[in-house]
Amino acid sequence: MLAETGRPDTLLSNTINQTAMKEFLRQLAASTLGTVLAGLALSFGATVLLVAMVGSAGDPAEMPVHVRPKTMLVIGGGLRITDTPEFGEPSLGDLLSGGEGPRVDLLRALEAIDLAAKDRNIVGILLAGELDVGMAQASEIRGALTAFAKSGKPVVAWVENCSQGQYYLASVAKPVYVHRAGEIELKGLASFGPYFGETLQRAGIGVQVTRVGKYKSAVEPFITAGMSDASKEQETALLRGAWARILAEVSSSRGIAAASLVRTVDQGGVFGAERAVELKLADEALHRDEAVAKLVELGAATADGGTAFRQISLGRYARKVRLPTQGGKIAVVYAEGEIVDGWGDPANVGGDRLAHHLRQLRGDEDLKAVVLRVNSPGGSAFASDVVAREVSLLRAKGVPVVASFGDVAASGGYYIAAGADKIIADRITITGSIGVFGLHFNYEQLAKKVGLATDGVKVGAYADLFSSHRAATPKEMAVVQTLVDEVYEDFLKVVADGRKMKRDAVHAVAQGRVWLSPDARQAGLVDAFGGLRAAVAEAQKLAKLDRAAVVQVPSLHEGRQNLLEQLLSGDDEDPVFTRSGDADPLRGLLKANAGLLRSVRSLNDPKGVYLRGPGKIEAR
Repeated sequence: MLAETGRPDTLLSNTINQTAMKEFLRQLAASTLGTVLAGLALSFGATVLLVAMVGSAGDPAEMPVHVRPKTMLVIGGGLRITDTPEFGEPSLGDLLSGGEGPRVDLLRALEAIDLAAKDRNIVGILLAGELDVGMAQASEIRGALTAFAKSGKPVVAWVENCSQGQYYLASVAKPVYVHRAGEIELKGLASFGPYFGETLQRAGIGVQVTRVGKYKSAVEPFITAGMSDASKEQETALLRGAWARILAEVSSSRGIAAASLVRTVDQGGVFGAERAVELKLADEALHRDEAVAKLVELGAATADGGTAFRQISLGRYARKVRLPTQGGKIAVVYAEGEIVDGWGDPANVGGDRLAHHLRQLRGDEDLKAVVLRVNSPGGSAFASDVVAREVSLLRAKGVPVVASFGDVAASGGYYIAAGADKIIADRITITGSIGVFGLHFNYEQLAKKVGLATDGVKVGAYADLFSSHRAATPKEMAVVQTLVDEVYEDFLKVVADGRKMKRDAVHAVAQGRVWLSPDARQAGLVDAFGGLRAAVAEAQKLAKLDRAAVVQVPSLHEGRQNLLEQLLSGDDEDPVFTRSGDADPLRGLLKANAGLLRSVRSLNDPKGVYLRGPGKIEAR
């Protein structure tokens, strides 16, 4: 057979060549894999070394920032302003997604605006592009910009396709320039959301609820196909109050009579550039190059051969801020996000973590006062109680505690602050929601649909209470309702003791109802109106301090930003006029529903009982 197919020596030679080729390829693959792995290891090691080097170099907030003469301070470009200073190490998600973008905490942002008024190299402030900020935060920034304008330096706004939230802030500027091909939104407020009650029922997923308070509407999306009358009542009151506040501020800033502004809004809600100028929503319609020329006329130096202007972003400029270090110590403690049981993470309020911070402060003999900044719709009842206890212990030690409310301080967010000496809220803050609910899911009907059986044994009548494979019996529901009632009574007592009110007086304004802060003040739930810095001033007053050293908890030092984070998120915002938007519809859909997904994930109370209110108002 060999003779018929070829010479034996030729075949042997081919076999040898094939064997050699296989060995060569094996060695080549091994060598290539080794090179790749070595490269990855080297890259990882270099990254770790770089992170360690920069991590030991100090807080980026304390890095020197050079500002050249005739520079315009730019606020916008997608900058995210949060209450809590940025902290925590970058995650793999940051590495893969490119980070969340530039951020700065509210206190530093406000202090930076004040600093810019005194900085001879800053010639003015330009509001340009979207700013990721809550309504209460935007209100306080508006106040800082109004104070800045008293320095004689201009506050200018440049808008292109301007959302309502962006315009609320931009309207404080004089002048407001709009792109000739752009538009301005001013259309009113609305509140809509998905309701899964029928969907879950059709899927065979059971939802059982225990609650106290007819206005406690946080459970409605899981059990109904729409809003209850009570929910519509309180939502309408919230939106009307917030909208009246927005209209009043825009009216005052733009010099437009309130009645005229209402008529303008009812004409369409979205206005092209020329129409916006006619209606006095903007002062002039310009192209980008014309806007650059206007800014140069206002004092900014030219850049890039005269095609741009000299600028520095608020995110970078805020690094110049040095919080006061002389005087008695006042700690600003942040509670921002859903309240969850356990340690939590930077995106929420871990009850144990916040209690740990307060406990550490209680042991600090240099501490003179605490400002508890709350921007939370609530969450775990157990975690809220853990935090409230630490607040009471601070006061028992003689340390004044002032609560400062952001966009929302409702339910558990109110619970942790009720024991403070003073409660200060923005006029657009949502608060109250003094009520309790329990929420439990089961897949009994779904199991029947797909033929899934569950079997077992138990010892004890309630041994399998709220097992997910079956619905709870009426007797079991009564047991849990008793627990919920007890938590509600505890809530009433915490508020009554903290606010020096009678139990029945608290119950009358409770029932899970949420209030806008002016109404909450009339109900005795809020003491005064103001922002974060007003709360710091009040704490200094209560502590009888001539001077105060302000520290933030958590601080940038707790997990300071390092170079890797800067590489991931960008050292600065994108330059104004050149920022490109994110047009990915899938990402937009996920982002729009991220709050709901986080809310479901945060339902981790060990008893399944929650002090959860509505989210914040957004002027979209």
